[in-house]
Amino acid sequence: MATMKDIAKKANVALSTVSAVINQSAYVSPELTNRIKQVIEELNYKPNAVARSLKKKSTNTIGIIVTDILNPYYPAMIKGMDDIAIHNNFNVILCNTSNEHTRFLTYLELMVEKQVDGLLLANVSNSEDLKEVEKTGLKYVLVNRKPPSYDKNFVGINNPLTSELAVNHLAEQGYKRIAYFAGDPEVSTARERKAGYFIGMSQNGLEADPALIFDGDYSSESGYANVKKMLNKVKQLPEAICAASDLVAFGVIKGLKDSGIRVPEDIAVMGNDNNSFSENFIVPLSTVDHPTYEMGRLSTEFLLEMINEKNETRSRQITLIPSLVIRESCYTKKA
Repeated sequence: MATMKDIAKKANVALSTVSAVINQSAYVSPELTNRIKQVIEELNYKPNAVARSLKKKSTNTIGIIVTDILNPYYPAMIKGMDDIAIHNNFNVILCNTSNEHTRFLTYLELMVEKQVDGLLLANVSNSEDLKEVEKTGLKYVLVNRKPPSYDKNFVGINNPLTSELAVNHLAEQGYKRIAYFAGDPEVSTARERKAGYFIGMSQNGLEADPALIFDGDYSSESGYANVKKMLNKVKQLPEAICAASDLVAFGVIKGLKDSGIRVPEDIAVMGNDNNSFSENFIVPLSTVDHPTYEMGRLSTEFLLEMINEKNETRSRQITLIPSLVIRESCYTKKA
């Protein structure tokens, strides 16, 4: 592998001159610059990334940590992050925690070891995890999730409004007895969406029956299991089910179908997040769209601004607005 010394020898120049051209750290005449670049190309020289990062005090790398790469919520978000990073000549290290706290801590240590310039974190819901992030001293932006009362660097969506929109739509179509299938109450987005359900019910003068509210997680298995639980527990079935995510709604529809209950003829179903599979599911799913690509794009632009500001500290929160997507899993009830 060629070295800077090899280049200097072949180009018949001082080593410092080669360094000045490669690192753009001092003026070198156009003639010498072209000669050195020609030798670099001939020798197929590749600069030592670690050495250059030490000199620049930057690795041009950002770390991304998400909870579950298999969740359809994340691909568009990650693409938004990656597109902006690449456009700005930054590399990306992507880490998947699989919702495991120990893995999250391991990846934080890795980010410090790799000397990344900043972090995009789509998995921080509580103050304990945030304290671990703060200990690293790295610049960061929380994405999608945040601890209660967090008021620093964040890009996400108005989660309560997502469930409000879903309930409002169901109420407008004539549904009154509306169940709610929630996510994990330990996760901030799940708590916020559940709160939005209660707000929507209250706004429409509807009673939220505690017997029709089921906690779970953001998975189709959770939706399916809670359908079975509901059928064994409740004497009067709901007219509609509002799910905390599209994956939960998929499990709900499958659970209802396996129990001989039709969607939407017997029970309507609303999802939440509009993932890429929702339009072509067994029953095309009415849902609430989350601009996840935009979330990824904006969070990366925000982080790069923070990195480029060097010593300046700033805090900003960006909240994106969801929108309703109507498909076949809901229909207008007849009076």
